Amino acid sequence: MDLDALLKADFSLLDDAVDDWSTMVKDLETLKEEAEKGLRGTANKAEWAGVNADVSKEFIGKTTEEFKDAHGQADSIYKILRDTRKRAEGLQGAAPRRH
Repeated sequence: MDLDALLKADFSLLDDAVDDWSTMVKDLETLKEEAEKGLRGTANKAEWAGVNADVSKEFIGKTTEEFKDAHGQADSIYKILRDTRKRAEGLQGAAPRRH
């Protein structure tokens, strides 16, 4: 990006993306906690027996881990976008103005 493009850049779409990913992180945090406490917690307390019990508990454990992974990935994307926005804003503000 050249200097003129940076000075004139409109970062509103990037701002929207940062806001959207922030919301996604919060929503996935809630789902992760609900899966961990509710789904896995209930499964671990259940007195199941047999092959179905083992398969179900394993499936619930893997599903809970998928929520954790999704949350972690969304958080990484959010932080990349947020940091990119901050850097772009800082460069835009620090660039010398041409008259």
